[in-house]
Amino acid sequence: MSGIAGVKQRSLLSRLFRTKNLDKILADSANQEHQLKKTLSAFDLIIFGVGAMIGAGIFVLTGAAAAGSDGHLAAGPALTLSFVLTGIICSFCALCYSEFSAMAPISGSAYTYAFSTMGEFVAWIIGWALVLEYAVGNMAVAVGWTGSIKEFLHATWHITLPSWLVSNTLDTVSPEGLKSVDMSIVMQQIPFTIPFTDTHQILLIQKAFNIPAFIIVLAVTALLIRGVSESARTAAVMVFIKTSVVLLFIAVGALFLFGGNMNVLQHNWFANGWNTFAPNGIQGIVTGASTIFFAYIGFDAVSTAAEETKNPQRDIPIGIMGSLALCTLLYILVTSVITGIVPLNEINKEAAVVGAMNFMGYPWASWLISVGAIAGLSSVLLVLQMGGTRIFYAIARDGLLPEMLSKVHPKFQTPHICTIIVGLFVAFGSGLLPINLLAEMCNIGTLGAFMIVCIGVAILRFSDPDRKRPFKAPLGLTFPVLGTLGCVYVMSGLPLFTWVVTAAWFLLGMLLYFGYGFWNSKLNQEPDEEMEIQLLN
Repeated sequence: MSGIAGVKQRSLLSRLFRTKNLDKILADSANQEHQLKKTLSAFDLIIFGVGAMIGAGIFVLTGAAAAGSDGHLAAGPALTLSFVLTGIICSFCALCYSEFSAMAPISGSAYTYAFSTMGEFVAWIIGWALVLEYAVGNMAVAVGWTGSIKEFLHATWHITLPSWLVSNTLDTVSPEGLKSVDMSIVMQQIPFTIPFTDTHQILLIQKAFNIPAFIIVLAVTALLIRGVSESARTAAVMVFIKTSVVLLFIAVGALFLFGGNMNVLQHNWFANGWNTFAPNGIQGIVTGASTIFFAYIGFDAVSTAAEETKNPQRDIPIGIMGSLALCTLLYILVTSVITGIVPLNEINKEAAVVGAMNFMGYPWASWLISVGAIAGLSSVLLVLQMGGTRIFYAIARDGLLPEMLSKVHPKFQTPHICTIIVGLFVAFGSGLLPINLLAEMCNIGTLGAFMIVCIGVAILRFSDPDRKRPFKAPLGLTFPVLGTLGCVYVMSGLPLFTWVVTAAWFLLGMLLYFGYGFWNSKLNQEPDEEMEIQLLN
């Protein structure tokens, strides 16, 4: 009996790391009850990738990363090298994503890949990290979308929206007021409002909620329920608009510099040699890479659409690598124009592209840049929202979340229930939480997912070497290893507070897994063949 009990005990522990065969994963995805509609081409996937990446990175973060802000070292013109560094690291990860997604064209992306190589527990952790990436990242983008709307209305019609309508609730906390508050008075007056400042606040939080961000997220959610092909067409229009604006900015900047102002570039980049180009040296370049990593979030979302792609073995690698290469080139060119034209101490940290146009004497272009930013951020919202719902869908299909989340709409063939839940979560979060915290949390979730994919590719090369690989990352394990090390290196540049908040997020994930997922996992409800053999003997 003790032997049988020991086998059972070992089996329970081994279930945490029990892997799911790729053939079984593919068979489960073919279940008609859960099948998604295949409508996407390689061009659609490139559009999705570009749509996800070109947004906050170019229009919001570039100025802050170049000039430095909130304790982050200024990268200066060497921010171009930060983009090169981040692009190279992401390309290592992209090759691994391409190999995995071609082998397993499934909605779950890194979650599915981890399940097939490192087991259910690791898959849950990475799935939870992907939820952090897509949902929290979308909250940050929605907040940036509101900022672009504000700029557009002000530049075009001189309309200034009231702060309570466009401010995030937790952005209104006053640290100065917090220091002077007698908490005994606060506790006596809860839940009544207390006049700490000129406006009534509740516990130092002003009555504010980011309404535009809330509304745009709900609109994107409704579009995704309607269908992925409709979403692809909408994304294509927005990508065309924002890419046209970005190319116009690059062209205007090039004409300015090569039209007799090359001395400006010479002064801004090389007045004091390397010290001007990289005012904080290598450390500034690495800090810049950590800051602008948010700009690269999204190319991995292409892999979440694998189950809805007509020819995923061919088209997914094209979509991932094509969108990554195109966006990296655009990032470098835009950064070169901004830092080449505008002195470092005069860069607009909140709207660097608009600031550069004003510096060149084209203030009329502010509204045009704002339109590009609105279109850019809208497409990012669309793609990240789709990615987040597909991760939820895949996790629920495995039983780690309630099975109702994996239901597919009978008419639209989209996972409508999880789309609604994720949409509401993102909508409320975008109205409440500050953008800096959201962006940094998103970075750490993304880097964790990238790292797991690289490790998973290396493991599968040994555990299943004979499996057909329609696309294979070259040079053996070189790119998986470099991708893993690169992610660790970039993660080292993130602040301590981000790690603390992220730890709280993963603690919540552990409670969900051990409270529900482990006991309802479809894989763990199936017989363990190895255990049965041992029991029979």
